[in-house]
Amino acid sequence: MTKIGFIGTGHMGGSIALALKDAPYTLYLNNRTENKAKVLKEQIPSAILASQKTIMENCDLVFLGVKPKDVKDVLMGLRDYGGGAVIVSMAAGVYLKDMESLLPNCFIRIMPNTPVLYHSGVTLVSYGKGVNESTKCLLKEILQVTGAYLEIEEGQMDSLGVLTGSAPAYLDYFLDALIKATMNQGYDEETATTLTLKMAEGVIKLALESKTPPQELGKAICTPGGSSIEGVNVLLQRDLYQNVSDAYQATLNKNKKMVG
Repeated sequence: MTKIGFIGTGHMGGSIALALKDAPYTLYLNNRTENKAKVLKEQIPSAILASQKTIMENCDLVFLGVKPKDVKDVLMGLRDYGGGAVIVSMAAGVYLKDMESLLPNCFIRIMPNTPVLYHSGVTLVSYGKGVNESTKCLLKEILQVTGAYLEIEEGQMDSLGVLTGSAPAYLDYFLDALIKATMNQGYDEETATTLTLKMAEGVIKLALESKTPPQELGKAICTPGGSSIEGVNVLLQRDLYQNVSDAYQATLNKNKKMVG
């Protein structure tokens, strides 16, 4: 059975592991804070708590889920271990060439997002030197369990990663704002939350299945002289598009600084 390791079982590493818990793989877990790995194992009883040495020497793929600033130190610590595991890094702003200079292993960079936990994620993938076709097929098989994936050039990873990895947070805050605006009209939180999320689910499904650009769908709702366009105009007058563009750029700038 294919053996998949996780060094770093935080939010993203843990989400991918949980998405794979019913898949036909043996999962190995390791985290600097051991208790965090133990909590994850409680949710994946078949998983194995293991040392970094055991993971590197026994696994086919190893997902590296540590903070960007810690990647170098972690990789340096893996130098004395054998095995031919391909390392799959999830760290923003840490480039393949830099990781390849530290270890002889092959590397892959991915940028997943939080919906991978519910098999609805989007993951960006860039392959490093020497990654063979069987490994690419294995990773594709794994990522299809977690949702959709797109192979891209590494130079696109930072900018597209803002869209798939960070922009979900933008949407989360916008949805929260809608929930609170509804509650301001006197409705309870449960009602406001349920209606907001179902509304958003429907809007996204309509856009995906109709293949109609979102702006065109918005225009269809906004009858001239009607009430919907009044609300949209408030957002536009307050520079909705520029604010989103500024948020996108700020996230990208921070990504580039995080490794230091």
